[in-house]
Order: sequence, then C-alpha cells, then structure tokens
Amino acid sequence: MSFGDTTPPPSRVFATTAARTLRFFCLLTILAGVVGAVVPVEAQPFRAGNTFYVKFGGGLSDYAGGNNGTLELDNTTELEEFFDTRKFTDGEVFPYMLAGEVGYQFSPAWGIGLGYQFGQYPFVSGVPFTTTDGLIGRGGDLGTARHTIQLLGRYMIGAKGWIVSPYLDTGVNASFGGLSPGVGPLIGGGLDVSLSGRMSLFLEGRVNITFDDEATDGIDGGDPFDALSALPSIGVKYTFSRPAVPPRIIALEGPAEVEVGESATFAARVNEAKALRPLTYRWAFGDGRTASGRTASHVYNQPGTYDVVFTARNGAGQARDSLSVEVLSPPRPARILSINATPNPAEEGDPVRFESTVEGASPITYEWTFGDGETGTGASPTHTYEEPGRYPVRLVASNQDGEDRDSLIVRVERVRPAICETIREFNSVYFDRGSSRISSAAEKKLRENVEVLLKCPSLPVRVEGFAAPSEPNGQALSEARAQAVTEFYEEEGVGPGRIQTSGEGILGEPAGKKGDASRFRRVDTIPLNGGAGGSQPEE
Repeated sequence: MSFGDTTPPPSRVFATTAARTLRFFCLLTILAGVVGAVVPVEAQPFRAGNTFYVKFGGGLSDYAGGNNGTLELDNTTELEEFFDTRKFTDGEVFPYMLAGEVGYQFSPAWGIGLGYQFGQYPFVSGVPFTTTDGLIGRGGDLGTARHTIQLLGRYMIGAKGWIVSPYLDTGVNASFGGLSPGVGPLIGGGLDVSLSGRMSLFLEGRVNITFDDEATDGIDGGDPFDALSALPSIGVKYTFSRPAVPPRIIALEGPAEVEVGESATFAARVNEAKALRPLTYRWAFGDGRTASGRTASHVYNQPGTYDVVFTARNGAGQARDSLSVEVLSPPRPARILSINATPNPAEEGDPVRFESTVEGASPITYEWTFGDGETGTGASPTHTYEEPGRYPVRLVASNQDGEDRDSLIVRVERVRPAICETIREFNSVYFDRGSSRISSAAEKKLRENVEVLLKCPSLPVRVEGFAAPSEPNGQALSEARAQAVTEFYEEEGVGPGRIQTSGEGILGEPAGKKGDASRFRRVDTIPLNGGAGGSQPEE
C-alpha cells in the first residue's frame, strides 16, 4: 500500500540501514585500535575457548519503519535521522532496551549465541493504523513494547591476545508484540574489553530487520521491512571457563662458564600460577643429552660452547628460550712425576744428562738450576761439572695453572787414573810376634798403598789382619793388627767410608809343624774393584 512519492525505495532503505551498522562498527573498530595502541598488552590469552557464556546489557532503542505518530509516513530510515532526538521528546516512552544472551564460545574468536532483546520504541505503536485495506485512521493501538529473539554467530578480531577486541555479529531474528510476528536478518558489531579471565565489558550496536512491513508497526508503507535496533548498548559478558594460558618463560638461570666434569645447575622461572595445567618441561643441553623439570643438573665431558634450550608445554601452547654455557678444560697444573741424572755419580768434565717426567696442561716451562751457578731449560737438558763435589739440582716446572718443584743431588768425582781400573793387589805388611805395632819397613809399604788410594778416591778396600798359630790370643791380635793399618790409612787422608776392617784370626799350621810362622803375622789390603785378592806374602 503506497502513501506518496516521498517514500524512499526499498533498496535505499536497506542501504541506509546497512550504512548505519557499518558506520557504527567502523567507529568501534577505530576505537579498539586506539585503545590497543595506548594500553600495554602482556603476551598472554585474554579470552577462553570451548566454554559457555552469558551476556547482560542495556542501552538505547531505535526504530526504523513507516510510522512517526502522524498521518504522514515516517522516513526514519534516512541516515540523517539516525540521531533523531524526537524519540526522546515526542514519544510516550523513553527509548530503551534490555538484552540478554547465552551462547557457546568454540574458540576465543568464534562463537554462537541465542539472545533476547526487549525494547520500548516511541513511534512503533501504529497510531493511527488499520488492519484492513482502506484509509489510515481506523484501528487500535499496538503499544510501544517489542520482543526480539536472536540467533547469531560472532567473530572477534584479536580475541586471544588483545585486551580490546572488535567483533561482528550476524544471524536471524524474530520479533513479537506488533501486528504479527516478524522475521529477518540481523547485523551488528561491537567492542569487547577484557576485564579478567572470565569477565569482559562490551559496547555494541545491532540492527534487527523484520519482514513483512506491517509486522512490527501495522503500517503497510513503501518499505518492504522495518528495523528494531539497539544503538548503542552496553553490558557485561561472563564465560564459564578461564582462557587456556600457555606457558611463558620469565627467566632462565645457569652458569656462563663451567669446567669439564663439573656439575652445572640450570633453573627456569615460568608463569606456573596462571598457565594451564599440566605443564611439562624439557632441557636440551646441546651435547645430545636431555632432562626434565624446572631445574636440572648436567655434567659436560668435552670443552666447547653449548646452547642450552628450555621448553615448557601445556595444552594451550609452548614456550622456548635458551642460554649459552662455555665449558672449559679443568685446570691441570704442572706436576713433576720423576727427575733423575745420568750418570750419577759422575766424573768431572763428563756431561750429565737430566731427565724429567712432568704432567699438566701444555705448554709447560722447565727451569733447572744445576747447583754450580749455571741454569738450563727444557725437559731433558745436559750439563757438565768442572769440579768434583755434591751439587743440589732443582727443577721448577710451571704452566698457566700452577707449578711444581723437585730436586736431587749429583755427586761429581775426580777422574780416576787408569791404574784405578787395573789394580789387583796392594802391599801386605808384617808384624813381630805378639805385636800390632807398625814397623818402619811396614810403614814404607803402607805409604805406597796410600799413594794409590789417594789417586783412586772411589776405590774401596778391605783390610784383613792375621795371627800365626804360635801366637796367643790369635783372634784379638788379628783384629788389633787390622785396626792399626786402618788407622794409618785414615791418618793419611783415606776416607773411613772406603775401608772395611776385619780380623781373620789364626792362619797356618798348628805349632810343631815345619815352616817359618812369620808369614802368618800380617795384614793384607784387598782392592774391592772386582779384581783378585790380596798380595802373596813375601818370604
């Protein structure tokens, strides 16, 4: 039924209504971007998935249809009348709406809901209106209250990580309370502001289009539909589950350096209080071995630089972080295992070779002092002593980790004449019967022995004393004679350490036998250089 050429065409009415909604949604999206730019956001989810939710809110109602309370058709679908203030001043009721919604959130971004909207619309009462074909002005009052049932789907932008998330609604609605039930599509948009893990604040606008044109206001105008809108509304949304918070690594702790064979302890701090349980932890130490737990200890067997990777996982995701540890070789200070000299004792002028066995980290420095004012280096130096004596030789072995010291004594002797190697006997000396006194003849022979012994300072001797069968106290007398010769040698400069003294007792046949017994009253000096025994007694 037409009421004049001033009625906007249906395409314009729909376009105008869509433009209202788009304009409102764009305004909310811009607002979300501004808020997101100024509000610092922590890297964690703010909205849950796989959970039911409820919404409650209220706001201003808006009617777009064929009546404005006069005999003329209302062009309330015109964009310029979007903020028409007559509905606040000329209507019988205040234009408000109350709404509720229950739904299921499949994910933080996607959800489906069933909503109810009650509204008071000042110009929707159908005054005047008619229920039959004819002129306007006959009929009754439909009232200003309308009820709307909505089935909708929702998509939220940045729902998981943004505090302020814009969203878009679309679906179908059915309105009641007018001339007849009306059905049609709905479209809306809004902002969801996360307040806690379960609670958020929303600001939204929604347009509920109803067909046919008479269902809502009882007026058959030039438009094919009417619209009962909520522009805007505000309220709260509550989800029955908290968002599944993935693990977040706050800090990793561990040594920057560790020695081979030393136990290193690593620890991680994560958001255990907020993260979804259960949580699993894994360490990869960079050498092919792993461990579990928030803390772990590990021993490296080879030096090098290793990346230690820590991974935390739960049903909402995983987090990974790493640190580097440098594994150093353990300190190995120099340690002297052995030190020796060859030959020892040595003769003056002969080269002496020193050898050492030292363990420790390379390089190792060797510092020798040979005891005669000279020094040397290296593991096996050679040194020649020019004078006889006893020389303390010291070695200091050192490296970057420490040092060690050791020493030995080198004995240097005078060069032995050739006679010292070939001598096989010394002069024997004889004594009067029953006497241990050295005669002048015996003294002369002993001096000859001393001359040889002084030339051969390293030649040891054995002094053996004897007694004849006819002499009383033969054993004691033989010892006294040997001791007398030994004392003579020592007084002449032969070292006591070179002489062995022995009384051999009685030598020869018993008394009454033939022969001169004087040859048995003697002392022999025997060289101990591997040669033969003493000299033969003289007649």
